[in-house]
Amino acid sequence: MTEHLRFCEHGKKYALPLSSIRSTIKMVTIDGESGASILFHGKQIPILALNPDAEERRQIRGTDCLIITRVGENEIALCADAIEGITAVKGTRQGEITGTQIADDETIVISDLSVMPLSSGIELPSDRETKAILERRARLIALPDDSDEKITYPEILRFSLGYVEYAVEMQYVREVILTGEITPVPGIPSFITGISVVRGRIISLVDLRKFFGIPEMGLTDFNRVIILSDSRMTFGLLVDRIRGTSHLRKPFPPARVETQIPQSHLIGIVGDLIVIDGKTLLNDESMVVNEQDNTATIQMKMNPE
Repeated sequence: MTEHLRFCEHGKKYALPLSSIRSTIKMVTIDGESGASILFHGKQIPILALNPDAEERRQIRGTDCLIITRVGENEIALCADAIEGITAVKGTRQGEITGTQIADDETIVISDLSVMPLSSGIELPSDRETKAILERRARLIALPDDSDEKITYPEILRFSLGYVEYAVEMQYVREVILTGEITPVPGIPSFITGISVVRGRIISLVDLRKFFGIPEMGLTDFNRVIILSDSRMTFGLLVDRIRGTSHLRKPFPPARVETQIPQSHLIGIVGDLIVIDGKTLLNDESMVVNEQDNTATIQMKMNPE
């Protein structure tokens, strides 16, 4: 089943095939002289927004994201209020616009962006602090990507906990779901916040900060669960927000943050991004929990399917 990148824009939910996405980045400053564009790895690409009303200009905020994708043969940066995660879209029906479908949760699934109303009308933020943040981000993605090195870790999923951004390899991500009802269970390690039923199966939910003993920075609002899985283990990571996917190359740029995550569980730190080793996390014996009480059995080990 095709995986899709879900995102929000203008209060509506959309999805694009993951195969059509090159990367997702946080909003950066925009070159207005080139007709609303950004310099992405040495290449000037236009920034466009889904805009049913061609006369309305898209108001840019520092919390917005850009989805690097294509319209036909041309690469573009598509505005998004937020990236919601990566899942398979089910139960679709024909949409009002040719080339679109509507999922059961009313997500608009776009198979071809060229059929959508797109606008280059962009309204830049005027406050000094936001402009400084966007300019700093723009400098980080402006340099040409002229390295011939192989991609060491082809794809990662970025997410945030408080003010800190993390990532894990996509090959271990089964799906990303909304946080549902969490049932606390006594007598289990403190890093397991509780259990939840996902597609008829009991999944333990892990707070990475408690697992690694990381001091809590910023308020958290666990509204997403990243389901990690391999041939023997499955559990969920509680996170605040999904930041999107990107490709990871070595050598890494200088790290700008520190972390208490041990080297054994760390792929590296890319600027402000802390990349966790999903394989090591899934094989950590601390994650194996078997606790029996009167209401539930937590069985984080699983048999190969």
